[in-house]
Amino acid sequence: MLTLSQTLSYYKRKDVQKLILEYAKDKEIGVRFNESFGKRPDVLNYENDILEMTKNGATSFHCSEELWNNPLQLNPNMKRNELDDLRKGWDLILDIDCPYWTFSKLAAYVFIKALKDHGIDSVTVKFSGSKGFHIAVPFETFSEKKYYFDGQHRFVKDLFPEGPRRIAEYLLNYVDANLIKIDDKKIFFGKIPVNISKLESETGKTKEEMILKRCNKCNSIIKEVNDELIEYICPNCDNRLKDTDKAFIQCPKCRKLMEKHTAKRSLCSCGSNSVRYEFDLSKVVAVDTILIASRHMYRMPYSLHEKTALVSMPFDIKHILKFEKSEADVKSFKPYKYLDRKSAKPGEAESLFQKAFDFTSETEKKKTIIREEKKQKYADIEADSTSIPEEYFPPCIKKISSGLEDGKKRALLVLINFLSSCNWSYEKIEEYVLKWNERNSPDRLRDTYIKGQLRYHKSQKEKLMPPNCDNRGYMIDTRFCNPDDFCKKIKNPVQYAKNKVYFVNSGKIKRRKKVDS
Repeated sequence: MLTLSQTLSYYKRKDVQKLILEYAKDKEIGVRFNESFGKRPDVLNYENDILEMTKNGATSFHCSEELWNNPLQLNPNMKRNELDDLRKGWDLILDIDCPYWTFSKLAAYVFIKALKDHGIDSVTVKFSGSKGFHIAVPFETFSEKKYYFDGQHRFVKDLFPEGPRRIAEYLLNYVDANLIKIDDKKIFFGKIPVNISKLESETGKTKEEMILKRCNKCNSIIKEVNDELIEYICPNCDNRLKDTDKAFIQCPKCRKLMEKHTAKRSLCSCGSNSVRYEFDLSKVVAVDTILIASRHMYRMPYSLHEKTALVSMPFDIKHILKFEKSEADVKSFKPYKYLDRKSAKPGEAESLFQKAFDFTSETEKKKTIIREEKKQKYADIEADSTSIPEEYFPPCIKKISSGLEDGKKRALLVLINFLSSCNWSYEKIEEYVLKWNERNSPDRLRDTYIKGQLRYHKSQKEKLMPPNCDNRGYMIDTRFCNPDDFCKKIKNPVQYAKNKVYFVNSGKIKRRKKVDS
């Protein structure tokens, strides 16, 4: 913890006061007193303000990423449009935080290279004072054009924190895809090779923890799964059991011996088998820009750090891989320009901003599509969760389903009413009866006729039951009725299916209770 003598001897330096005051222009200031912050909002107007605050116990100075017309007008109750009116811009600050010093420098190195790859020369960097770096791009490099966001067109100055968040997300993806490469034993940060064994020893993390397998289709992370899907199918009742790796298994429903089937499992839940391997930078480095909010602050350049007593010191970006903490000692540090607005090139970051917005918009679109697909999938499952499976259908329905030579129109009505009463969705009913129609001979019903009947039944407010088993015109004369032992006390095909489900489930419950006891 910093002592008063340490802070006074440092902050009374005129060169330090001048540098801090110059950087504080149009910024909201936060003054830290070892373990707590002073009032907000606050500003620095004079060099002597820094010394007076230090005499009152100030240990470090922090500032906003945003630039304000009048920071003292800020208050925590301001609405979004009020903040936008008061804000005049924002600087891009990539906060690279890493407990592993070697990799902290490597991460800062690849992010600086990523910015350079996008044609940005106005990049500066400073040591945070502890274990990370702050990479900065001044607001003056961004375009004055409007971007469509949240239902309206906004100037870049009003896109905070969305702008820096999107840029950080895009740059993370760019770095992973273009600047970090993996082979069997090494990871390349740009052209800098690092042994994976060195990474494991310094971070305490395994290779498997740090290297991700990612789906090329949906971009989701793939966890290791068995390549084969094992499924047992009963040849008698078509009951299915999954993920049971036994030589033989008896069907719990009809006690017949089940058949073992194996199939290749998709690597990703979206059905894709196309993957890529990526180094998970987040396992060793935190890029805190993604978590920022309005009025977010970071340690000012030339400010001290409470825990290390080191200077949050700017330096030449070319020196990033050779920089050592000892250079930030209060006795030896050399002033260097940070966020040089005068030499910033207007509009040079426009391409980066546009690519970041396009990337995140496309990513959101893909995520939305995948969410909708999953939602529909679960909706279908939910819709079918109470529907009665084919294995419980009565003999008359099974006979109709096998295909007919005569009575097809009456059979169609029986099928539609039966399936509807068994809680099948109309989409599933349509699929079922169209496949059934393909089994009919010698002539089939026209698809237009089938779909017309389906539309009619769908328009009915109440579900219609199929004809009863003793209905001569529909069930007996057509010879659809072919009763088994379970049919003796049944009056309607739907009753057969529901009772069969009930009795089978009751049998399951009894067997479970017996096993538990």
